[in-house]
Order: sequence, then C-alpha cells, then structure tokens
Amino acid sequence: MFRIIIYFFLLFIFCLCKKIGIQKQSSRATSASIDSIGFSPRAHEQYIFDPETGTSNFSYNYSGIWDLDGDKQNDSLYFIGNGGAHIYFYPRAVLSSDKTTHNFPSAQLDMPWPETLNRLKKYGQHSAVQLTIHDFDNDGIVDIYLNLDHPGTEVPYNWQKQGVKTKYVLLSFARGRLNVRDYTNDPQETGSVLF
Repeated sequence: MFRIIIYFFLLFIFCLCKKIGIQKQSSRATSASIDSIGFSPRAHEQYIFDPETGTSNFSYNYSGIWDLDGDKQNDSLYFIGNGGAHIYFYPRAVLSSDKTTHNFPSAQLDMPWPETLNRLKKYGQHSAVQLTIHDFDNDGIVDIYLNLDHPGTEVPYNWQKQGVKTKYVLLSFARGRLNVRDYTNDPQETGSVLF
C-alpha cells in the first residue's frame, strides 16, 4: 500500500513539473531563425530517455535535418539533457547508414543551439557559439563543431587518443566512421580547417 501511495505521489510531482515546464515554454518569445535552414531550437525541445541516468530528460532532437555520414539520408542528432538544475547536454548521433548510435556523455554543451558559420567566424571560440553544423573540410559531408570550453566538460579520452588537444572540436562521420579533430582556422596547424 505504501508503494502505491509513493507511486501516485511521484506521478503527481512528475505531471506537475511537466505542466509547469510546458507553461514556461509556451510563455517564451519565439526566437528568430538562427540557422541557414531556418529553424528554431525551441521547436526541437522534448523529453528523451537517457540510458546513462535511467530518466527522461529535457533534450533537443535535431533528427532528419542533416546527412552526417554522406549516405544521402538525413541522420538523427540529439543533445540529451543531464536532468540537473543547470542542464548540460551531450551529443548522440544515430547514423542512417548502419543504425550505429554514438553517445558522448562527457562532451557536454551548455547551449546546444545550432549557430551559423558566420556567427562562428564572428565570435570565434567564444561560448556564445557552442554548436555549428557545416561542411568545414569541403568533402560534401557536414561536420559538427562543438565548443566544450566550460567547467565540468572533459574531452573524451578516446578523442584525446585521436590527437584532440583543445576543447574546440569537429566531429565527422564520413562513411560511418567517427573522426574527431581540433577545430582551428589556422591552415598552418595540423588538422586545420579552412573556411
């Protein structure tokens, strides 16, 4: 009997929190288009189950927008919230070519809102631009720029083994294979990216 009471109490709290969140979201002013394809991150907000924490967390679902692996089919890209009071989001990519899921729970962003290449050029490695989707290396496949330069975020160890030395990285999934490298606009540096 006690378990049933606890269950309904937790269900009530969950529904109340969800209702408050929906009211809060609907009262926000809609943001202008921030990406060249003309969408607002607010339209992609949802709760997504996170197997890392075993909970459904506030997240962003950018599925069906970009072809990340070059197979001419758009892939799924999520930013899964950690459920904290100050939410950080980690990237999850699901490739259409082989249905492989890539989770990067230690690579967290504060604001996973896609920004344009022009804003990245304007602000550089400032925290105002934490995510840009663009074909940086001109291979016909979009890359994912992540600015991980804030407290609490670590560059994943396996990325460091691939030569990543900074918290400004490019992810590429060309032909379904993950490639991670430092982001720079200096053509003299190894792993450089030209605009």
